[in-house]
Amino acid sequence: MGRTWPASLLQRSVLWLDRSRPGLLTGPWFTMNAVVRFDGALDLQLLRAAAEDLLARHELLRTRLDGPVQVVEDVVEPDFSVVDDVLGPAEWLHTPVSSSAHTPLKLRFSPRERLLSLHVHHLLSDASTLWRVLDDLAALYSARCGAAAPAAPTGQYGEFAVYEADLMRSGYAEAQAWWCRALGDVRFASPAQSSEPFASRRVVLPDATLLESRARAQRSSPFALLLALLTDAMAGHVSAGDHLPFATVFLRRDHPRWRTMIGPCLVPVNLAVPLDACADLRLVNEHVIGAQRYSRFPWWETMRMNPHYAQPGGFPPFVELVPQLRPGTVSFGPVSATVVDAAGPPDSVRTENLGLRFRSAVDGALVTHMSGNGNGWARHVVDDVLDALPGRVQELGSGQLGGSSAESVSRSLRRARW
Repeated sequence: MGRTWPASLLQRSVLWLDRSRPGLLTGPWFTMNAVVRFDGALDLQLLRAAAEDLLARHELLRTRLDGPVQVVEDVVEPDFSVVDDVLGPAEWLHTPVSSSAHTPLKLRFSPRERLLSLHVHHLLSDASTLWRVLDDLAALYSARCGAAAPAAPTGQYGEFAVYEADLMRSGYAEAQAWWCRALGDVRFASPAQSSEPFASRRVVLPDATLLESRARAQRSSPFALLLALLTDAMAGHVSAGDHLPFATVFLRRDHPRWRTMIGPCLVPVNLAVPLDACADLRLVNEHVIGAQRYSRFPWWETMRMNPHYAQPGGFPPFVELVPQLRPGTVSFGPVSATVVDAAGPPDSVRTENLGLRFRSAVDGALVTHMSGNGNGWARHVVDDVLDALPGRVQELGSGQLGGSSAESVSRSLRRARW
């Protein structure tokens, strides 16, 4: 056995949440996935050697999670296989990766179809990690072809987990006080519909930049504006109360050492958005900024601060605005690779309550993957809410809902280092 590191806040939160639905978040389908196609032939032996270099370079790719501890092996063989059969698109995109495997990364290569698929367990990966793994594999293959070797990693994920734990300990009391004020005394409204479980993908806006431009006009961030608009659309479907609860994750690569490091630098947080959020967007902006600043706090503890935080049917709705990080082409020496497909975990209707993950598609549209168990937030209600969003965004025009200045919000976000 090699060295050990503490589990990160994200990993500890996932393990805590997994207790309510065992195996869903630690199971073999909880993966980040990508498929690339090459415009020429690759040298199979060089590709395998580059995969060995990749694992030697990154501790995370030699790591398994053992409860609240990350266990790093000194030497690990890549999980690299050659595919001789012709597979369908779904078979290429999704393949299981055991959360207890010697490496969280699985690589499959088809010389006949000139395809390479990458699958990383989500406990040890986020979207930026997936693309960094692809970039590094390409650079290491190119180095085997005679190009300059890539620079060494600026940090290892275990070091990030220690850094994160130190921040949490040093600021625990201040963060606890903020979260108690933010969540402890609000009255959460509840939905009361039901439907069959559902999971699907749909276009929300034909042009994702429209949300960004409207956010600038409202002196807000796109995520805060999206939360306000969602809450406004949901308000007519809930019982008496003054706030809606949401859960999300913030990307916290808040030090130069972590900017190019692989590993899931995500921190889960809970949010409380007033039902009249659009009446004063400033309150939503300030809440999101504060939640980001004090995000280095045990997420499971904030769940206990308000007895009404959990919604009917499970946890609060999860909303995420995912940045578009997907690369165009990547060079493997003289051969170019193009990403032809990518996805997170496959559609599942085992989710607690409701999940809405918004992202920019390749064609520029804003799309969402929506999934739910049908308890509380029913499928037809979620469709109505999403149907209303384009009109609400268009109605904003250049009018200001109210809130702090764009520069003030920007400064606050820059200060939210915590």
